[in-house]
Amino acid sequence: MISLGLRYFLEVARCGSIAGAAAAQHVAASAVSRQIAKLEDELGIALFERQARGMALSEAGRQLAAYANAAALEAERVTTGIRQRSALGDVTIRLACTEGFAHRFLPQCMADFKRIRLEARFHLLVERPEEVNRLVLEGLSQLALRYTVAPDERLKTELQCRAPVYAIMCRRHPLAARRSVGVRDLAQVPLSLGDPGTTVRDLFDAACANAGVHIEPAYVSNHSAAFLPMLPGSQIVALSGYLTLMGQPDGARLVAVPFSNPEMRQRSIQVVTLRGCTLPPLAAEFLALLAERLSAAPRTPEVERAAG
Repeated sequence: MISLGLRYFLEVARCGSIAGAAAAQHVAASAVSRQIAKLEDELGIALFERQARGMALSEAGRQLAAYANAAALEAERVTTGIRQRSALGDVTIRLACTEGFAHRFLPQCMADFKRIRLEARFHLLVERPEEVNRLVLEGLSQLALRYTVAPDERLKTELQCRAPVYAIMCRRHPLAARRSVGVRDLAQVPLSLGDPGTTVRDLFDAACANAGVHIEPAYVSNHSAAFLPMLPGSQIVALSGYLTLMGQPDGARLVAVPFSNPEMRQRSIQVVTLRGCTLPPLAAEFLALLAERLSAAPRTPEVERAAG
């Protein structure tokens, strides 16, 4: 329901070249080139920066892409509503999340929702925080779950709740009985951390800097839960959120100890959507389920300890 020119424009932005866009749209490259030139003539500004190996969006192009993606999503919502009212087809709920939600929490929510709404379908992308934002901004995902320490003003925050970082360890670890730990307590233990750029790593580095201590982790990965299976029976301490711990098969053998450092309590869970875009009915229903589940999720390890 968006114009041919905008459709070709979005395809060039996605593929990075006219040739790639033409192949994806099954048309001649000249047809795509004409539509791009027509758009640029109408707007009086270059939408792409021509490079030796393709095309990159200019600042004006990025603004138009944000508008076009929002228009495409709104068009999809309208056509989906028409199909639903005429009992045709179903709705795919397009989700993005950072990896901490993908171990158990989000798949369980999806499975439970599917049981009550059989027509629902899901498409989930698991990416780094900055990529999750991009997927929503470019209209590739309708809903995104992420950990963050600051809102992105380009996105609409639908839900938000606190998500502090915990020190995860074996129940027999010397620090396991503590009511809280500080980053200084981890200076002499083998530590597992995510890569720089993840919210946990950034908060930990800030806490160490403010405490005047430097700690080199023994294990580093771009997959923060990779080392959690190593914790039972070991002296290793991992840093993670409580939802990630809940998704581990050995979770009952581990404890989550809060940090005394205020930096480690500054993180939040956010569910975000694209500003100015109305969610399709099923996606809105799934958002309501997420709100219910996030409200019911344990906030502190004491909840689990009391239950056990």
